[in-house]
Amino acid sequence: MIGAFLAFLSGCLQGINSACLRRGVLNGSASQAMAITVPMGVPLALLAAWLSGQLYQLDELSRQAALFLAASGILQYSWARYWNYRAVAALGSVGAGPVQQLQMWIAVVLAVVLLDETLTPLKLVGMSLVFISPLIIAISIRRRNKLNAHLATLNSEPGATPGESFFKPEILMGYGAALIAAISYGASPVLIRSGLEGTNLGILGGLIAYSAATLVFGLFSSLVPGQLRHIRQTDRKAVPWYALAGLLVYLGQMLYFMALSLAPVTVVAPIHQFSLIARVCAGYVINRDHEVLTPTVIMGVLLSLVGTILLAADWKVQ
Repeated sequence: MIGAFLAFLSGCLQGINSACLRRGVLNGSASQAMAITVPMGVPLALLAAWLSGQLYQLDELSRQAALFLAASGILQYSWARYWNYRAVAALGSVGAGPVQQLQMWIAVVLAVVLLDETLTPLKLVGMSLVFISPLIIAISIRRRNKLNAHLATLNSEPGATPGESFFKPEILMGYGAALIAAISYGASPVLIRSGLEGTNLGILGGLIAYSAATLVFGLFSSLVPGQLRHIRQTDRKAVPWYALAGLLVYLGQMLYFMALSLAPVTVVAPIHQFSLIARVCAGYVINRDHEVLTPTVIMGVLLSLVGTILLAADWKVQ
């Protein structure tokens, strides 16, 4: 039950992080966001590992486990996060969510095939509710945006471009980036679970993952021509939002690692998808001009909450 609760908290923090990131990329780029959020995780993880005492338990992890964790960090924090940021910039925080929901099914399928985890009817019902709710939210938001665009056209002044004040998503780029991110995020829980199963060393695992991701991102930035110059040109308006997003995403990932050290992927991955609901609520507060919260959206939130409760209850009774 603790693992399920940690997965839920992680999802909430990840949702708020997405809203903060969305605010930042209005004035910046994906690589600029990563230059702040990825390295931030190393000192935070080092501090957390030291305070928890796990820093001195490194010898309890096998070399294979450390390699799994390093690979998960590179996959999740360097590769997947970059495409996630590209998707958020192209589609918006809420718009990118439904496509990234695929990561839950990828994670669950891989866990069943590679880790011999099992699915029960109650789990399938809970997963379905968690999966359906963001789609309901996306449909509601799309309808509201179309209505707003139509009203803007009717009320526009002569000579104005109809609907010019509305965010215009880059559909092809956005959905392509979201799909790559979903596949990568979906594979990483299996690596994390393989490295941490039975150890209860989630904080230490996060330190290894963040260190590997930072090393790879630093190497990439040094080798790509013009990348360091582009990072140094980050808009000052975006820096506070990137920094807040970096803190939130670290806390969320720390809880995620801890959850996977305690509970199966088939429980943690679906519950973690509550982040897609949290990002709508946080987006309404932080980016109110770009998000909506209608009765249909509220119904989607409630469905997702019921789904997470079913998943947590099913794991508890096993």
